[in-house]
Amino acid sequence: MGAQIAAHCANANVSVVLFDLAAKEGDPDGIVKRALDGLKKLEPAPLATADRLALIEVGNYDRDLARLGECDLVIEAIAERMDWKHGLYEKVAPHLRADAIFASNTSGLSINALADGCPDSLRSRFCGVHFFNPPRYMSLVELIPSRSTDAALLDALETFLTTTLGKNVVRALDTPNFVANRVGVFSML
Repeated sequence: MGAQIAAHCANANVSVVLFDLAAKEGDPDGIVKRALDGLKKLEPAPLATADRLALIEVGNYDRDLARLGECDLVIEAIAERMDWKHGLYEKVAPHLRADAIFASNTSGLSINALADGCPDSLRSRFCGVHFFNPPRYMSLVELIPSRSTDAALLDALETFLTTTLGKNVVRALDTPNFVANRVGVFSML
């Protein structure tokens, strides 16, 4: 999902650094490079044109954490495991700029519980931003504040999502599975 969010940002002419784990063997950027290669094979196509790929730079957590200091917005999109997410937050938090927005693309974990894994200094800049798959084609994004999220930050993020990325934003409460998943499951049943 992270690579597809990166592709959608690149489609909007936003430069991105896509991070993943360093490969244990071979090219340390092998995992993230495979994710980018996968974008070329997906249907429907996540990239508007092949040249958009040039706006996505590769990074890994062993070598490139300092690059997070260049970012205005950092979106975490790893597997839905609280312990993994908290472990990642501990690793990246010291490298985030003091004004950077930090968000989780979780589809259902509690934003408040995720925020509890952030340092106190980061909690006012932390929120949930749930893109639906595939991000290029699904217009809805849920924006979920924690109890500590700064309201002006949330407004600025919503403006970016709507004006730059062309999304329709719904603000959700920190309830299990937020709005769309709850409504979607109900409608499927």
